[in-house]
Amino acid sequence: MTATATPGWRYLRPGDLKRLRNMEFVARRVVEGYFSGKHRSASRDSAQEFADYRGYVPGDDLRVLDWKAYARTDRFYIKQFRKDTGMTCYLLLDKSNSMAYLADRGDLSKLEYACYLVAALGFLIVKQGDRAGFCLFDNEVRGYLPPGGTFPHLFALLNGLEDLKPGRTTRISASLRRAFHLMKRRGLLIVVSDFLDEPNEIYSALSMFTHKKFEVILFHVLHDHEMSLPQVDHARFIDLETRASLIAEPALLRPAYQQEMDRYLGLMRAHARARRIDYNLVTTSTHYNEVIERYLWVRHAAARVR
Repeated sequence: MTATATPGWRYLRPGDLKRLRNMEFVARRVVEGYFSGKHRSASRDSAQEFADYRGYVPGDDLRVLDWKAYARTDRFYIKQFRKDTGMTCYLLLDKSNSMAYLADRGDLSKLEYACYLVAALGFLIVKQGDRAGFCLFDNEVRGYLPPGGTFPHLFALLNGLEDLKPGRTTRISASLRRAFHLMKRRGLLIVVSDFLDEPNEIYSALSMFTHKKFEVILFHVLHDHEMSLPQVDHARFIDLETRASLIAEPALLRPAYQQEMDRYLGLMRAHARARRIDYNLVTTSTHYNEVIERYLWVRHAAARVR
């Protein structure tokens, strides 16, 4: 079964598949030799098992062009093979109630935006022959799909995203600790969340993974209104998890709020640097495809330097 066999998935659209089909997700620590086992990835060694064709993109090594395919189609293709260099990926998605925030009815909520990111990353991982696992959490683990590397497995992951509703309160550190015991094989941990919890506790839990030589990648999803209070005269602030509310003037709160937000984001970045965790702050105003493309370009550039 191939990716083209997918039905109309909500979070993996035909246009997304077209943009993602020539991309590859490079694991930093594969390059450093941290992972072992069988990681299926592109190779130009013809003695290896043939995997697939993909279209040529600028920057590809011209020596790996398939000239026979060009003669038949008048288009450039890269012939890909499989080699042994192992990677297992775990996608953790925060479905707590704070992820439900959106400003207008036409916007994507943080949860919907995160689902698009997870769907795209899951597709990239499975497409290149790696294994993807999937875990949902709020104040505890709400669902777990063990790693698999087939397209039917990807479809099961996508099914887990369909009509997903926000859950309960946020307890990220506790959920990470529970998820740790589900992951029997070290690999790549990708957490997509708004991380509205205490940074010290979050990274204490993530240290369990880094100690076991997991590579950890964080996608920190926020709305622009969380980054900077909206320019309105009066507003009712509602806690999505406790439903507590407060009427206030954003202009009066803005200096203290911005100071606290800057402190919080500074802690998130500092903890990530100290543990060699890949931290990515994104807002829902940036298209998810742009986030994926920009991020993969940076990872590929870093891999070439190494």
